[in-house]
Amino acid sequence: MTDAAESLTTPGFGVPVDHLHQPWRLVVAAVELVFVVAAGWAAVWCWSSATVDVRVRSGDGELLVSHVYQGEWVGLAFVAAAVAGVLLVDASRQVVLGVRTRRRRRRRASHQARPADT
Repeated sequence: MTDAAESLTTPGFGVPVDHLHQPWRLVVAAVELVFVVAAGWAAVWCWSSATVDVRVRSGDGELLVSHVYQGEWVGLAFVAAAVAGVLLVDASRQVVLGVRTRRRRRRRASHQARPADT
């Protein structure tokens, strides 16, 4: 019987396929974290730009203040927050895949098959 680790090889080369766990993914995670901060800043900026104060004097001279929310800025704030969330989840995935670079030990080739396996 062949070992599961031996069966996962690139055709013709005999090198194990292990493309997921690579240390360069930590660099990708760092770049994504920079984009998370930028998208978070953009969300806050869009949200603060979404409100406009409208000041009106009433007939008796009292100042009335209304807050008007502009829909396109609110929508952009939500989109930027969603992009920041997706990037944060992917950055955490990249960190996990970048840190776990050690290969597992291979099972011994002399491993005897149990009677139930035959």
